[in-house]
Amino acid sequence: MKNVKYRFLIVFILCYSLLSVGQDVKKKDNANIDSLLQLIPIQKDSVLVETYFTIFDQYIFKDPKKGAPYLDAAAPIIDSLKSKYLEAELLRKKGLYIQELGDFNQALVHLNQAKVLYNELGDREKLKTVYNNIGIISKDLGQTATALEAYLICIKISESLGEPEQGRAPNLMNIGMLYSKLGNLEVSNDYYKKVEAICLEHNLEYGLAITRSNRATNLAKVDKLQEALDLYLGAMPYFERTDRKSAIGEQLNLIGAVYVKMDSLKKAEKYFLQALNLNTEIEQKNQLGISYRNLGDVSYNERDYKSALENYQNSLSLAKQLSNNIEIVDDYLKISNTYEKLGDISQAYEYRKIYSVMYDSIFSRENNQKINALELRYKTEKSEQEIALQKKEIALLEEQGRTANLQRVGLIVGLLTTIAIFGLIYYGIRQKMKRNRLERERVKAELAFKEKELTTHALHLAKKNEVLEGLKQKAAELKKTEGGGKAYQELIRTINFDQQDDKVWENFTRYFEAVHKDFEKDAVSRYPDISKNELRLMALIKMNLSSKEIANILNISSDGVKKARQRLRKKMNLSPEDSLETTVMAI
Repeated sequence: MKNVKYRFLIVFILCYSLLSVGQDVKKKDNANIDSLLQLIPIQKDSVLVETYFTIFDQYIFKDPKKGAPYLDAAAPIIDSLKSKYLEAELLRKKGLYIQELGDFNQALVHLNQAKVLYNELGDREKLKTVYNNIGIISKDLGQTATALEAYLICIKISESLGEPEQGRAPNLMNIGMLYSKLGNLEVSNDYYKKVEAICLEHNLEYGLAITRSNRATNLAKVDKLQEALDLYLGAMPYFERTDRKSAIGEQLNLIGAVYVKMDSLKKAEKYFLQALNLNTEIEQKNQLGISYRNLGDVSYNERDYKSALENYQNSLSLAKQLSNNIEIVDDYLKISNTYEKLGDISQAYEYRKIYSVMYDSIFSRENNQKINALELRYKTEKSEQEIALQKKEIALLEEQGRTANLQRVGLIVGLLTTIAIFGLIYYGIRQKMKRNRLERERVKAELAFKEKELTTHALHLAKKNEVLEGLKQKAAELKKTEGGGKAYQELIRTINFDQQDDKVWENFTRYFEAVHKDFEKDAVSRYPDISKNELRLMALIKMNLSSKEIANILNISSDGVKKARQRLRKKMNLSPEDSLETTVMAI
């Protein structure tokens, strides 16, 4: 009875705090914590543990370090109570705390232990929360297929619990973030739109702020910088009002990154330094590492390569501590580029090798196929569940029909016959629709994969030629200043041979034809005078690549691209008003 009174008192205080209108959010939170602290001396056992947990929850997204002592205080009480549920809750909250600090591997240990206990307890609601956190951590560790599987499990649990759609919004958003990391912005944006619609319908301020921030990240990736900046700045007031320091630190980094792209380096540096100081204060190592990398980008753009290298190495050191493979890959690439600018070709080459191996392991074809298979399996299972539900509804209708037929024998025969025929036709139509839908999804997924594979191949080809050209120029410079000219000349010949290797184009053509079937055949049929090199140029235009990317892939200058385009226009008999891109896209 005494415990019930204390629980009621806690609930009353929380409700009173939440319903106080016109007060600042920070003041309300502080008042709430102060009220809870006054209860601690008169509480014990599970009631006291719940109070410690509630205080910790108030701090976790604002200042995690302040919340940690309350978990430590709860631990011995839970141990004495031998409560499996409270033990699971403690493990989950410790995992969340360690995750906020950025120690992903250690956080995963606690969350997996909590998952086992929730499974034993049959607590599916808490299990869903744990899987969501596991998905977030797996994404940061570069385990993208594992992350997607965890998010899909969350959605299945939510559906089985009969939760409203807003309960699945965080999982849908995390899937969108995962696809954004993988570079599939179209699919990512589709998920963000779903989440934004849910948040607007149910007035979910936090979800709306996070989703718009994530949309801004995708916009920045396609250089829609002002739109991205407006969304970031629009989301920031909510995080400041609710004192979510981790989110503020992340937003500062993101806003600064947009200013770097805008070439406003002083503004960018101001935001990055604010992020660095805040993330240092709250010991958020993941965002702290990103702050160092961003400051490295500023120095790199200012051509202060020594300072850039120091910041990139600080970022890499933190990413390695956290086993954050997604960030490690980016750091290796930036360090390689910086060593190249400093003239240390040997170090540039070593870091580039490590980058290539890690990039392939995270973004490999096998991994992408696994992700596509997981999503397809989820959609298929969901369709099958819908069909099963419809079958149950039909069976219920048939049972009602049989009961009615006891009264009117004549009507029974006709009614049952009609229902049976309708059921068979309906079932046949549903099965056919299911097969058609699955086939469309399979073809769409296969085409999307091939398009991504083609784009990746083209961009890798462009990057390879760019790097080889840089190495060739560096070798030519070294040849003039040092001995061993013959060896450098041999290196230049080798690079020239690799840049002109027809096998590379054969591979590219194979990928291209898999996506754009009969393109070469149709182009030659329409324009029989075009050469092999002009066909290559048309293929790259068809992929909507920039002039710089085309120049790198064809190993020619930007002026060379312009001249090649002019020759192609002439052979295609295009007037000055005709668009070359539109004409090629129509083939």
